[in-house]
Amino acid sequence: MKKNYNHINLIDRQTIEIQLKRWAKYNEIANILNKSKSSISREIDKNSVRKKHTNKRVYLAYEANLKAFFRRYYSKKESKKINMNSDLRLFLIHHLRKKDIIYSPKSIAKAWNNTQTDKKNYISHTLIYEWLNTNRWEKYKKLLLYKKWYKKIKKHKWSRILWRIWLDKRPNWANNRTEKWHFEWDLIVSKKWFIWALLTLIDRMTRISIIIKIKSKNSTNIMKQIAKLKEKYWIKSITFDNGMEFAKHYLLNEIWIETYFSDPYSPWQKGSIENLNRIIRRFFPKWTIFDNVSYFRIKKVCNIIANSPREILDYFSPYQVHFQ
Repeated sequence: MKKNYNHINLIDRQTIEIQLKRWAKYNEIANILNKSKSSISREIDKNSVRKKHTNKRVYLAYEANLKAFFRRYYSKKESKKINMNSDLRLFLIHHLRKKDIIYSPKSIAKAWNNTQTDKKNYISHTLIYEWLNTNRWEKYKKLLLYKKWYKKIKKHKWSRILWRIWLDKRPNWANNRTEKWHFEWDLIVSKKWFIWALLTLIDRMTRISIIIKIKSKNSTNIMKQIAKLKEKYWIKSITFDNGMEFAKHYLLNEIWIETYFSDPYSPWQKGSIENLNRIIRRFFPKWTIFDNVSYFRIKKVCNIIANSPREILDYFSPYQVHFQ
């Protein structure tokens, strides 16, 4: 029997109230109303009210119906806020189109709220997403950094990297991001048969990033590039993935750099570098031939990322956090 996916009305709420007084379970109420169990539990959680003296939550049909009505009314009213306010709309479009600094909807909402004195004019990032999902303003959605992500299921593959140290042995001050100079590294390539690539790294604490253009993806060449950076930066540890380009990681131990590896097919264990690569792909999309990309342009992209406000840094830029 097909479930009824219509909105819950007053008659349904009266039925829920009666059944709850009979101590019926959510499954039984769902079968009576021909709805899913999750719909019933969500309805009870959202629209229950508290008694004045006992402070206990109870479900009352008429009060629940009023709560649902006002929630829907105010959500529609909020969605019109951007369309009714031309200054707000121009503010959003201006920040989405900016190329010298990258703004997310959360950082745009934070920047707008800081300019407002009346809390009635405040907006949230969800409101910006709803505005971008409308037919009229959908054209600005392509300016967003993050797209829908689908998890790929892969089989485990045996790797020939020797003497790996896994993340469970990484010290707490690196795991907790309480100390600088602990980096995550990765490689951005165009296609396998192209020679040039980008070597990317990011500080786990301050999110300051470095981008290096390399001619060879050979493991020895990559370790040489890291050794050169050791002369400019104080690198304490590096976290890699299980790519063969990092197979000779043990050479870095000789210059007092600790190396750690994430689990196979676990990109969330080094999420900072994955997010950085996603930002870099905005400037250098797939099939970009890095042979033709100048070092000046790479440095410019690095400066844009370093000066862009980040939500995780309380809307400061990585440059401000790192050098303060």
